[in-house]
Amino acid sequence: MAALLPPQALRALFVERATAKFARNVPDFVILQQLVADNGGRFHNDHGAIRTADPAVTALFVRAAQVLGLRRERDYRFPAKKLLSCDLQVIGEDATQFKIFVSQIDLSAFPEEVAALIREDNAEQAQAVDHGPFIALIERFERSGGLTETDAEAFITHFVERLMQRNGPPLKRSTLEAVARISGEAASALALGPDFNHVTIDVYAAGYPGIEAMAAAMRARGLRMLPDIQGAPGTPLRQTATMAATMQTPVREADGRIGWAQTEKQFVEIIERNQALDADGHRLWQQDGRPLIFRHFLAANAEKIFDAAATRLNR
Repeated sequence: MAALLPPQALRALFVERATAKFARNVPDFVILQQLVADNGGRFHNDHGAIRTADPAVTALFVRAAQVLGLRRERDYRFPAKKLLSCDLQVIGEDATQFKIFVSQIDLSAFPEEVAALIREDNAEQAQAVDHGPFIALIERFERSGGLTETDAEAFITHFVERLMQRNGPPLKRSTLEAVARISGEAASALALGPDFNHVTIDVYAAGYPGIEAMAAAMRARGLRMLPDIQGAPGTPLRQTATMAATMQTPVREADGRIGWAQTEKQFVEIIERNQALDADGHRLWQQDGRPLIFRHFLAANAEKIFDAAATRLNR
């Protein structure tokens, strides 16, 4: 009987493949990789994040992530952005494990006529791809707790190249514009599809004493940054990000022709994780006496990070 790859090995394959795909599409990420190398640091991917408009995609993504050993743990709400989010985590005390932050467009927050446009696009995307073989691989894992090398390759390929992708026709310009009037973040989600809209690099692993030093080095390399660092010095979680580049995205015009629209879709985040605190502000410790590093997310921070990729109108 062929040996089975367990979740940890499958997660490592996924991170490698998804990160390589992200690097192909985001020049800022390649610049950041070189910056870390020049600093003598280690390039540690703390987490990736997706946004999707389709609840069925969210459900399949969460189920597929369990094959990687990632479980849904905490939920987050962003009414101003029209997004509902959750984190997918390796449960335990190790904050260095790769995580995924999943955001779902809250269709109930849109006028019904705009929500109908989003559902129409969801249906077109769903009709363009067959997830049946992928679901069969998930079910195989759920029965045995692992996948053979052959099945693992098929699973990772479909996850990264099919599930994390717009598979159907380009978005209608009218849909993009209607959504962007209400939520730039939702518009960017539709334009990109459920691919990583950002990945996040650990500041300390990169060899910097703190997030201010790394953000300054990124600016010196010419990267456009968010104006502020989220999280005060000494707090458990501090974050900032590059601004997503404006990209030409194919859209369907009213007459059926393919045109182009300017959208902001993908960016790079950096993160500083520090010792976790309890509800009364006391420091927390691991069972072995080492500091317990905060491994979750903070809604107040994330809301500002969302601003790094928001497609607005009238620019």
